[in-house]
Amino acid sequence: MAAPGSDAPVFVVGHPRSGTTLLRLILNAHPRIVIPPEGHVVSFLRRCEQKYGPMSDDDAFERAIDRLAHKDRQKEWGFTPDQIIDVCLQGEHSPAGIFASLMSLWTEQSGKPRWGEKTPGNYRYIEDVTGWFPKAQVVHIVRDARDVAVSCLTPPFSDRYDKGNEYEVALRWRDAVHRGRRAAQALGPQRYTEFRYEDLTAEPERLVHALCDFLHEDFVPEMMDFHRGAQGKLSRGEQSFHKRTHGEVDRKRVERWRRDVPREFVMRVEGMAGKELAELGYELSGFEPTLGLRAEFLAQKLKPRKLTRTFKPKGGGSSDKQSRSASGTGGPDAGGPDAAVAPDDAQAD
Repeated sequence: MAAPGSDAPVFVVGHPRSGTTLLRLILNAHPRIVIPPEGHVVSFLRRCEQKYGPMSDDDAFERAIDRLAHKDRQKEWGFTPDQIIDVCLQGEHSPAGIFASLMSLWTEQSGKPRWGEKTPGNYRYIEDVTGWFPKAQVVHIVRDARDVAVSCLTPPFSDRYDKGNEYEVALRWRDAVHRGRRAAQALGPQRYTEFRYEDLTAEPERLVHALCDFLHEDFVPEMMDFHRGAQGKLSRGEQSFHKRTHGEVDRKRVERWRRDVPREFVMRVEGMAGKELAELGYELSGFEPTLGLRAEFLAQKLKPRKLTRTFKPKGGGSSDKQSRSASGTGGPDAGGPDAAVAPDDAQAD
C-alpha cells in the first residue's frame, strides 16, 4: 500500500486510444509526480530476459542496458546513451533495477520524488510490473470499445500505425478489460483502480480528486491546467495525433461511433465485445445484424489469433517510414462512406 508522501511507482495502462496520454499529462502536472512520454521499457526488458537470460547475469545485463541506451524512444527522452548506461550500472542487476535507475534520471531532472510510467500496452504486463515493484499502483483507464476502434482505424493514428480491423481492435480491447479484472482481484483497491474515459471527460475535477485520493497525494489545481505547455511534454511521434491535449478536457470525442462510422462498423465491434460493453455501463446501439453479419461474427470468434500481437508501424519498419495503405475489414480509413471521419482524437490517448 502506498503511504502519504509515497514514492511508489504509478503505472498508467489502457488499450491504445483510450485516454492514457491525457491521464499522463494530468498526473505529470502534479508537483510530486513525473511521468515521461511512453518508453515501452517493460516489454523491452521482458524481451531482453527471453533473449539474453536473467539480468542477474553480467553479460545479459550489460547487453540489455547498451541496447536500451540506444533505443529511439530513449533518445527522444533527451538523455545520452552514456547517461543511461552510467545510471543503470549503479543500480541492481534486475529488470526492476534497470527500470528504477532509468526513471531516476527523470526524478532528478524534474525535482519530483515520485515517478510513473505510461505505455498503453502494459495492461498485458501488470503482473510483471507489480512483481518488480511490490508497492506500485496501477491506474487503468477504459474507453468505449466502439470509439477506440474508430480512433485506432482512422487518420491520423491509422496513417502511422496498423491496428488491423474492427474485430481485432474489439478483441484486444476485450482482452484489456479481462486483464484489468484479474489485476483488480489480485491487487485489491489499494493498488489498482479503474475508471472510464467518458467519466473523466464528464467530471474531470471529481475524477482527478478521486485519483489523487487513490495515490495518497494532495489534489492541486495545476493538474487541471495540464494543457498549458503540453506540446513540449509529448514525444515526436505523439504530437501528430495528440493535438487535442493542448486544450482543456472536453467531450468532443465521446460517442464518435454514433456519427462517424456506418452501422456495420459498430455491429462488428459489438459482435465481439458487446457483453463487456454492457457490463461497463455502455449503452448498446440496438442495431440488428443480418444473418450474413452474424455468420461473420462467428467466423471471427473462431479464428485463431494472438491477442498479444503488437502491430508495427505501417510499412513494417520504423515509424518514420512511409505508410502503406490500410487493409482489413471495412475500416473507416478504407474509403467510401467511411472516409469522412474526423481526424483528431488526441484527448483519447
